[in-house]
Amino acid sequence: MGLALVTIPALFFFALSLTVSAAPPSPPPIAKIGFAFPPLEHLKYYNKATFTDLRDGLHADFIRTGWIPTWMMKYDKVPWRLEDRAMHRACHAGLKVMIITPNFKDDVKGEEHLYGNIEEFFARYDAREHGCIAWAEIANEADLPRNQFADVDAYARYYERVAPIAAKYGITVITTGTSGKDTPWTYRLAQLLHAAQAPVDGFGFHPYGIAPNAMRAALGEMRQAASGGAKQLPEVYVTELGVKDPDGLYDAIVNLAQATPVLTIFEYVGQRDEDRAYGVKDDPRLYRAVQRALQHLASVTYNS
Repeated sequence: MGLALVTIPALFFFALSLTVSAAPPSPPPIAKIGFAFPPLEHLKYYNKATFTDLRDGLHADFIRTGWIPTWMMKYDKVPWRLEDRAMHRACHAGLKVMIITPNFKDDVKGEEHLYGNIEEFFARYDAREHGCIAWAEIANEADLPRNQFADVDAYARYYERVAPIAAKYGITVITTGTSGKDTPWTYRLAQLLHAAQAPVDGFGFHPYGIAPNAMRAALGEMRQAASGGAKQLPEVYVTELGVKDPDGLYDAIVNLAQATPVLTIFEYVGQRDEDRAYGVKDDPRLYRAVQRALQHLASVTYNS
């Protein structure tokens, strides 16, 4: 009798441990979904109706935007007037903000003035809209010559000055999103930033020129490149996803949303200086594609 009393519970707990260990792993979390927005100085886009649509119609978590110091000097009669109102409206609508920092071409007063302006921006909105800025993307597509970084080394020097400014406020810091799968540029950047011990929470990626069903594999290649040869693979953030056809947009969102922490769709409303075919609000087919993709992802997560 004594032997049986010991053996049966032991077998029970052994069987229970087998049952627990055999349980399937939980699915990866769905990315936070955001939409690219014009710079903060374009105040007309920062209104209640738009933010209600983003939050309730498209189930967005954030907007991705930035500011341009040169425009501030030209249009802001009171410093930060337009930026204050835009940030307040976005943050109080319940949306988070991903900020793209300006680069050298955006400040007519020069490099040191630019760094001071960036410092002032993050200090100001940490105080005024504390916790609203969730991510800082350090410049946009710095791998493209038109954005006036001479090479990856020049961008790394800029990053090393700017990233610590945002990081000290507890903001997740992401490198520039590369335009396409620029793995050599990313590999070199990873090595430079590691050597400089710069704060890096993840690397940016804009998967232009890649078929939607191949984007997830490309993201994996970018993660390998962003390791800089180290064993640990860093996160890669898809900070701009531009697809012009609804089926492709649906496929891209579904393929990427469980492989990256954030997914920023380019863009909410088409701008005059951009290809307006990307504007989700301008094309009901794209709008519905986003809704369908998020509904699909929600059902997959719920049923897993």
